[in-house]
Amino acid sequence: MTGGDKNSDKLVTIVLAIVIILCIGTLVYVNIPQEKQTTQKLNYVVRVSEVEKPVLTISYGSESFNYTLDELIEMESYTGSGGYIKKSGVIIGPNNYTGVRISTLTNVFSNLPENYTIQAVASDGYTVSYTYDEIKGHVTVYNESGNETGIGNLTMIIAYKENGELLNESTGGPLRIVFVDEGAISSSRLWIRSLVSLSIKE
Repeated sequence: MTGGDKNSDKLVTIVLAIVIILCIGTLVYVNIPQEKQTTQKLNYVVRVSEVEKPVLTISYGSESFNYTLDELIEMESYTGSGGYIKKSGVIIGPNNYTGVRISTLTNVFSNLPENYTIQAVASDGYTVSYTYDEIKGHVTVYNESGNETGIGNLTMIIAYKENGELLNESTGGPLRIVFVDEGAISSSRLWIRSLVSLSIKE
């Protein structure tokens, strides 16, 4: 092989090496922005998932307010003890419950009628209507034998804790309506589970 052939081979090798390096550099340059975009998208998804969704809506007329669980927990809390009697006569509780008084939530409306009612709706669509007396806690109470003992003076609360633990799906959470004082037993009809909305009616 002559000197000219060797020089030609070296030149071809150098050119090929440069081409390969340029190709690799181009691929790296193109992929970096895509990786950054993917990372940004993932970070956005994480941030969105961390935003807490409302667990309760309360409305009256054209006004409505949405509350997250954290917002409810940050409100003035009330703790009391209560239980309920089923239609079958079985008594559940009493247990200790912590939550927000219904009056705390209704006080955000300045023009409520004197004898309003409240319609409560659960996540499955189950609905319970409460009279003004029931909202004020004037409900029938029972003894441990399941016999009526009169009208109690209980406190209606939107509970988020039972015996110090946050309510979950199995315990009727994240929110449920309960009637409490120092262990009074009331009707299970009043104790709606998985509460999602309250609508004040005239």
